[in-house]
Amino acid sequence: MTMQTDKNTTVNMHSPANTEANRMIHPALQSGVDTNYSINTATDQVAKMQLALQRLEQQLDQYGQELDRYTLEQLTRQPSVEEWSLGQMYQHLIASALYMQLGNMEKCIRQYEQDRQQEAAYHEDSFARIAVKESAAPTAIAVDSATIQTSTNGKTESGESIFAEGSFPPVRIKVPGVPEPSQPKSREQLLNGLEQVRIRARELAPQAAAVPACYTEKHPRFGGLSAAEWMLLIEMHYRHHLHQKRRLDEFLNMSI
Repeated sequence: MTMQTDKNTTVNMHSPANTEANRMIHPALQSGVDTNYSINTATDQVAKMQLALQRLEQQLDQYGQELDRYTLEQLTRQPSVEEWSLGQMYQHLIASALYMQLGNMEKCIRQYEQDRQQEAAYHEDSFARIAVKESAAPTAIAVDSATIQTSTNGKTESGESIFAEGSFPPVRIKVPGVPEPSQPKSREQLLNGLEQVRIRARELAPQAAAVPACYTEKHPRFGGLSAAEWMLLIEMHYRHHLHQKRRLDEFLNMSI
């Protein structure tokens, strides 16, 4: 099954064509919003998390509202045996967010919290030893930085490009090993899935904003991504699939 996102080709992320394509996507999701998702400071990270969550919720609203336009037959109709139906695309967006992107966000957050607990326990032990023998303090301070274990895996060139641009290139991607989404059984199933994404993103976004960028989980194409970057990726992924949605609407003769 071909995943209709983009191809494994080198793309100029800053090309005029890509910029114009982003402008064409649902004005309600584009107007007045900076898509530069490079994160440079802690304050910047908080702002980007708020922006990404706001934009994701707008897209979840848009995707959800438009479900009223389709019958179940239309949602499950495939352009060809090699292409997903609109309902399968929705299923892919929901599953990717819940089980990959939000899942990896949570891993970064959990590792950071575990290290903070270990650091606190280490300091507590150090203070206890200082009370017994004050000369132990220099040794404790000297090894303190080694108690926190973090991942320093960086992004690939492709990963750096999409976060600098704030979007995927407007071409299709074929990602090996991506499972074929099941056909939805009802519109309500898809609406419930979108709402689960909303709830989980609201829970994790504030936590992700506090996690240092050195805590990463590896993306198969983009390299090591921080908790904040995984959150930003969800929004970019939903926005990117609007290209595919437009093609499927044309196939269904339901262009808007």
